[in-house]
Amino acid sequence: MNIAEKMKQDWEERAQHHARFWIATEHYQNEEVFSGSGEETARCIMMAIHEVYQPTWNVLDIGCGIGRVLKPLAPYFQTLSGVDVSATMIAQSKAWLADYSHITTYENSGLDLSEFHDSSFNLVYSYVAFQHMPRPVFERYLGEINRVLLPEGYLALQLPIGPYHEAPLEDTIGIRSYTFEEINQKFQDNGLAFMNPATVDHSATDLKQIFDHRIHLAKKIRPIRQQSRVAWGQLDDPHYYSPLDLHLYEVYSENCVQLGKPQEGIQTLQSLVNRHPKHLPGWLRLTALLLEQGQLSQACDTLQALTALHPRYQEGQDILERLRNKFVNSPKSTLIHP
Repeated sequence: MNIAEKMKQDWEERAQHHARFWIATEHYQNEEVFSGSGEETARCIMMAIHEVYQPTWNVLDIGCGIGRVLKPLAPYFQTLSGVDVSATMIAQSKAWLADYSHITTYENSGLDLSEFHDSSFNLVYSYVAFQHMPRPVFERYLGEINRVLLPEGYLALQLPIGPYHEAPLEDTIGIRSYTFEEINQKFQDNGLAFMNPATVDHSATDLKQIFDHRIHLAKKIRPIRQQSRVAWGQLDDPHYYSPLDLHLYEVYSENCVQLGKPQEGIQTLQSLVNRHPKHLPGWLRLTALLLEQGQLSQACDTLQALTALHPRYQEGQDILERLRNKFVNSPKSTLIHP
């Protein structure tokens, strides 16, 4: 498996779980909240480009998801296109954008913009997509952006710029942060330049604050030589699973409980530990949630599976024994705390 296959597999799995959650993890709960988040992002993009904006532009969204930002931008541009690596995201975008004949979305490879001819767009933008891409994939996109931009074209991008932060190549959702020197060099190499570089350098930013959602504007300053086709090598660890993935599945489960949908939270955790049986926190929270819901038989079964997979986890053995001996008939138990 290479990185293109891994990105497509991982994002398809996330989209099939709950596309809107993985697009906007804090603003997915209902259509009004989700739409509002798209409107806010669109407002930020329009503010970033306001000095150069023209309503006749053709625009491309990289990592469009179901079209969260494309929809509120629809009134401002002549045509809009979007690409996403997930087939499920694109399928949902067709319904989400059904009323907008001038918006078209495509499933792409996650590595290039081969669906489009040279010099097709006045503006390319991307929001919370580039930060998840492995560095070689992001740099490949910069070359492709140069190719599809018109000579006077622009790039509006969100990317954490400040202290350097990396994630493993196989991590398709971990956050990467770029130093100003690094991103500036990558732009130069790919015929791009920041419109206002003085506002971009955030090298003094605390490393804990790498989740930077500011939008920066760049311009195509020269064409570059057509890139040769990249042969993406096989991954050393194709089964790698990001800690951020694990955390977000747990967040979704907790949100389900708070929204009065505990069974959906239980199902999410069950799916998580089935796919990742070594993830002990997931097992513990699943057991606790089952106990909180009075599902003692299922809690015992879960603890039994947990202790079989983690035989050295003595506390799990002890809790299982106490449940069997004393609490099987109890309507509730709070023996386990996550």
